Amino acid sequence: MHTHKHSNDAHHRWRRIGDVVRIASIISIVLAVLWYGIPEILAFAVVSAGLIGLRLARLAGPFDAAFGATILLATWSGVAGLYEAITWWDILVHFITAGSSAAVLYLLLASTEVTPGSPVGKALPSRSIVVLTFAFGITVAVLWEFAEWAGNAFISKGIHVGYIDTLIDIAVGGAGAIIAGIFLSMWKDQTSTIQSSARQ
Repeated sequence: MHTHKHSNDAHHRWRRIGDVVRIASIISIVLAVLWYGIPEILAFAVVSAGLIGLRLARLAGPFDAAFGATILLATWSGVAGLYEAITWWDILVHFITAGSSAAVLYLLLASTEVTPGSPVGKALPSRSIVVLTFAFGITVAVLWEFAEWAGNAFISKGIHVGYIDTLIDIAVGGAGAIIAGIFLSMWKDQTSTIQSSARQ
């Protein structure tokens, strides 16, 4: 009983952090309207809509908060020009964003029974969770590179693309997904508690 209450409290604390990030994403739209242009407004609008939609999925609090924070950070990094100003910033953002995205994909697909291991109390073995999360992370990293190519081709040549850059981004994205998979596997013994708490 005590363990259940502790897990439930932790879940709700992280959920509140995730909601703060969602509010920050809405504020970001207002700031973009005041000081930036249409591309920035659209970028923050898409991020905000995605985070609000994710709230409806009621995922485990820590992964919900981490995903929201990293996606908002990635968007602001582009708007603020951090990718150009700091040489290693792009690699860091790819690492954390691909990892958090992979974790969220795993949880979403498991909760909808697209992937195995979704029924409460029937979590996959740790190694299977890590492998699946890695696969999702690599997929996210590749799709991100497609988006960067499209942005460079049709929106702005300021979006940097290149063979070596693409390979490094995919590699660090995969590494981030492995770390995320390890964290997910550490939560597997609490799956029943997390899922039941998330639906309350």
